[in-house]
Amino acid sequence: MSDGPYRSLPMPPKWKKAAKCAYLPSFTSREIADALERAAERDCRAELSGSFVSRVSALVIGPDETGLFQNLPFAELDMMHRDCASPMEAGLLRNAVDALQDGYHGIQALLEAAERTVSDRMLAGFRQVEEHMQREAGDGRARMVRSRLESAHGEVDLLGIAQRLLRVPDAPARAPIVTYSGLDDGVPL
Repeated sequence: MSDGPYRSLPMPPKWKKAAKCAYLPSFTSREIADALERAAERDCRAELSGSFVSRVSALVIGPDETGLFQNLPFAELDMMHRDCASPMEAGLLRNAVDALQDGYHGIQALLEAAERTVSDRMLAGFRQVEEHMQREAGDGRARMVRSRLESAHGEVDLLGIAQRLLRVPDAPARAPIVTYSGLDDGVPL
């Protein structure tokens, strides 16, 4: 167990990195948040096909003029459930319908749906990491990891990830990966 319980985590490498950052106290909350952003964005890119996102976008944004067919996106979005290739695609559809029902319109509805989908995926990852830590490292370490993940969650730019997934023109750039190469680059004292 000297390598840490995050090594045997049955998740992609980016989630293992996020678990490692949450497990080791030398990582800051910002570093945990950066690792979480990379892991969630990687999952979303892997599970949401570009053509599916384009079809959902076209339906949610809809025509410029609203007319007699205001419920048309709901029917079309419901029909798209059979075309879902992953649970995340089904989640995007559910979140799009919820955003429209909550009163969002156009691009704001689409961004809200994408942001909720990213958040859902991130929270599912939290649960999986915590469950693994519970089994491998015990109650105390699992609670500590959960606490660090929750505190870092507030620093995650969910809207930025959603904008990058939807390829919004003014989407914020991803945070650069910081690589420490020497003793002077270590943990701040």
